Parts: sequence; C-alpha cells; structure tokens
Amino acid sequence: MEPRPRVVSGVAGAAIVLIGIGVAAVVFDPGLSGAGGATIHAAGATAPRSSSPTFSASPVPSPSGPRGSGVPGTPQTSVSNSPLVSVGPSQKWTGFAQQGDGFVYEAADGSVIPVPAVPGLHLEIDQDRALYYALASNHYSLNGGALAGEFMPLVTMGQADGSSAATGGLVLGGLVVAKLISDKLASIQTVADRWIVALPVDIRSSGKSTVDVSFDQFGLAGWSNTPRVVVRFGGSLPVVEAIPTNGGCHVLVEQLGATSWQIIDPVRLSLPPGTIDSAHVMNQLLVYGNGTPSIDGVLIQRDILVDRHVPTGQQIMSATGDVSVSLVASGSRADLGPDKVLTIGDVPVFVAAA
Repeated sequence: MEPRPRVVSGVAGAAIVLIGIGVAAVVFDPGLSGAGGATIHAAGATAPRSSSPTFSASPVPSPSGPRGSGVPGTPQTSVSNSPLVSVGPSQKWTGFAQQGDGFVYEAADGSVIPVPAVPGLHLEIDQDRALYYALASNHYSLNGGALAGEFMPLVTMGQADGSSAATGGLVLGGLVVAKLISDKLASIQTVADRWIVALPVDIRSSGKSTVDVSFDQFGLAGWSNTPRVVVRFGGSLPVVEAIPTNGGCHVLVEQLGATSWQIIDPVRLSLPPGTIDSAHVMNQLLVYGNGTPSIDGVLIQRDILVDRHVPTGQQIMSATGDVSVSLVASGSRADLGPDKVLTIGDVPVFVAAA
C-alpha cells in the first residue's frame, strides 16, 4: 500500500490473536571478554578468544561546537550555517525546512513530515541531517552536548486503519531508549501488558532507501501464525539489543520454523512454558528474520550464546531484508500493533548501535 502524506498521524491498537511457540533446548556458553564487551562463540566450540567474533560498534558523527545549553529539560532546535538542502533549477525542493518553532522534512512526493522534539535533547539541522544532542540537564545520564540520535525521514509505518503513513523514524542511543521504555512501562496499568517494542535495527546507514514498518499475523508461519511487527529494508543493517532487562542473547541459526535466525533472551528459558510471565514480559520478545545473518561480514554458521547482560544498543549481528519482533509464549494471546511500538508522538523509535 502506498504511504499517504500526512502532517500528524495517530497510532492505535491491533487485533488479538492466539500465538504459540516451543523453545528448543540450547547450551549456555558465556563467552565474555575481559574488556567489558561480549565475545561470542559458536555453541559447542572452544575457539581461542583472539579469533572469536565480537560485537562491533557503529561509528557516529562527532558534535562540533558547544552544545547542551538552554533551558533544562526543554527540547530546542537550531540550524547550522550550512544550507539545509542543495537543489538544482529543475529539481523539486526536498529536505529539511523550518516551520514555526520546529522543522519539517519536505519529501519529493509533497509529503510534509514533522521532525519531532525529544524531551531533554536539542535538535540541530546540519545540511541534510537532523541530529539530536543532549541538553545539560537531560534525564538519560548523558553528558551535555553528547550525540543522542538522528531523525531519518524516509520511514513509513502501518496505521491502525490499515493504511501506511510517512512518519519518519527516530534512531536513538541505548541510554535514551532504555529510559523511554522504562517510562512507558511505568504508565501501563495492566501488569501483563507491560511490554513495548523498540525497533532493534539501526537504520542510519539505510541512506536514501525507504524503511517500512508494518504489522501482520504471519510471523513464525506454521507456529500459530504469530502477530508481529516487521521492519523491511534494503541491504544489510545492524541488529541491536533492545531489551533493557535482558540476561544476554542467544542467536539461533538452525532454520527453526520459517525463519533463518532468531535472537532470544536466555531469561526466557527459565520461565514457565505456555504463558506470559508478568514479571518478565519484555524477556519473552523474540527477534527473528529470513535474511542472511552475519558478524563483521562473516556469515553466522552456528549458534552464538551470550549469557550475560548486554547493554541496550549493543550490536549483536547484521541482517538483510527484514527483521521481525513478536511476543512469543505458547498459548498466550497478545496485541501487537502500532500502540506496542515505542514512539515519540507517531514516530517509531529505532535503537542506535553503540
């Protein structure tokens, strides 16, 4: 479905469906490096640490000039001395432009996409990028002026009425995402409903390609057709940890069900089967895909097990094509629609690789 132009679009819930899964037995292997990063090994292998694949960090641009000032906790915007966009005489205007007290992205198809303000962060338009920096008095444990995220305009997201809207996407650092998740969970009244999906893909390197966020009931086909949110993109993008309370990560590549790979939280292995555990709902989120998983360009051939807490935003692997997330517990029923995706306004939040 073609995305519809919009200025502001809302998000709402989705249908409740029956989902189910069996958990395969796996072998724990901590595989931890002494430098605080996670060293990951194929299950059953005892390769030397010097040759073991490790989580890698994505480079981020360095801020230039003093930042982090202003009214504490108040989102602010500014524009650099560089032009917002450069267009030729025959080209249609596209790019960031000031509108009132904020900024919008004017797309080639005429869509006008607002760039959202994020509490505690300062927005700066630098040529063709919308970057967020921490204010001095932020609530994310960031140093004032630290780079905190970026707005990516070429993102569409499914809406409650079945349409797709050009919303753009926010790619925010792990500390910011962890605090936003914590605040969101605290606002949910029903204990069993206290889960939220921060999209576990760093889309900053997607360039001029559109990233699509959609919802359907065909995740894990053959296993009760689990409802899912799926991020579709071109090329290969980092898949990152998005569960602040995780106990590690297990990458499974045995072609389970209809998927090529899965990432599960090992905490899930100790939970009672067949139900949503209200104290560990977030740990029951499953990340999976049909594309090719790799680490530093090397295809993942065997399971990778990390049994120690992984920081939010730590890169786990890279994937191609699509990445899905489902809440998976045998016999459980759960909504998974736009209301279960972490958003600022109606803009979905992706997690930046550290």
